[in-house]
Amino acid sequence: METQVDKVAKDKKSKSSKLQTDKEDLRGTFVAVLIVGGIILVGWLGVFGLFLDRA
Repeated sequence: METQVDKVAKDKKSKSSKLQTDKEDLRGTFVAVLIVGGIILVGWLGVFGLFLDRA
């Protein structure tokens, strides 16, 4: 038979493994957002440079 304490311990283990998986996924998301933001920034600066060059 499984006691109440065993159930609580099992729930804590599953929650901690879920949290660790979420952290790894969020790091990848953060890196992807930085890359996309960098591309947008470089593109914007390029267009702004063209604008200044033609003005």
